[in-house]
Amino acid sequence: MITDTVTRIRGGHVVDPATGESAIRDLWIVNGRVAATQPAGGGDHTDIDAAGCYVFPGLADFHLHMFQGGTEIGLQPDSVLLPQGVTMAVDQGSAGVANCDAFYAGTLAKTTVRAYAFLHLCPAGLATTRYLENIDPANFDPVAVRDVFDRYPGVFRGLKIRQSVEIAGNHGLKPLERTLRIADDLDLPVVVHTTDPAGDIEDLASMLRPGDVFSHVFHGRGQTVLDDAGNIRPAVREARKRGVFFDTADGRVHYGLKQIRLALGRGFLPDTISTDLTRISMFTAPVFGLPFIMSKYLALGMRLEDVVRAVTQTPARILGLDAAKFGTLQPGAYGDVALFTLAESAATITDKTGDTLALPRILVPQMTLRNGKVVYRNITF
Repeated sequence: MITDTVTRIRGGHVVDPATGESAIRDLWIVNGRVAATQPAGGGDHTDIDAAGCYVFPGLADFHLHMFQGGTEIGLQPDSVLLPQGVTMAVDQGSAGVANCDAFYAGTLAKTTVRAYAFLHLCPAGLATTRYLENIDPANFDPVAVRDVFDRYPGVFRGLKIRQSVEIAGNHGLKPLERTLRIADDLDLPVVVHTTDPAGDIEDLASMLRPGDVFSHVFHGRGQTVLDDAGNIRPAVREARKRGVFFDTADGRVHYGLKQIRLALGRGFLPDTISTDLTRISMFTAPVFGLPFIMSKYLALGMRLEDVVRAVTQTPARILGLDAAKFGTLQPGAYGDVALFTLAESAATITDKTGDTLALPRILVPQMTLRNGKVVYRNITF
């Protein structure tokens, strides 16, 4: 007789923006899926005392780099992310058509973390930091791009292009224009890197389609989402109305505290909060990992529920995943769960301009479950 595998996470503060829930209660996981109640007949179960903890859906980091061994910046996803409550990760453009097979075989097919990727239009992706990628549209290969999505359905989820002036040069916004045409043909979303854009930022925002992602939304290089008066540019607001998503992808230098404060003060919250994490920035300030970036936005005045939504429900939505199974703790969802305490802290963050933010409280990971199985536990928990 096959018996159910049952786990009870007892007495934690469940926060699930997908359902609007914020309540202290028990959470049951049966055979890897969230259950409404304990199975009939009771029986043995694993009991996890979550009193004093927040219980979130497993976190999703929508922007990082995890092509370990194929790029200079790629991190090892399981050892870095699971201890931070991250059960879903999206690589943004580390690989292109020339090296995506190695990326899939060496990383994407092997991780415990639910791993997805956006394909860079530069055939070599982001193989090195020693020089910038070539995004001349003449080098784009739409036939090879289509083949990648045919070979790896459900893993590669969209296209990536970086539109900074130092990368695009005299091409201006033509690389993005070509990327969007390829994406239209394949019915794919596009993520665009926007720091110091090689063209008017309102033109860039106006080009994006519903489902596309404007990355590094709070950067401070060149034209930003803010005009000279500190207001959100009209084309940026129109893009949001149209269904374009805005992702933080803070990284070490792709954010400015001034820009964040002004944007939040004008009611312009990010749709997704992500790290742009690499092997260089992991476990070091000002990035460290997703819980640290989440703590930054809490300190800047965002509500906990909005922060959690930006690292659970919305990333799953952008990826086109089943909303009843991913990024939520509703019954029937996969049992991906992250437990945190909110601890007092003396930490600070300093941006590239020298502006400083105190973090009076930080989210501290206590336990991570993937499909109901414990994959990380803090030694003190």
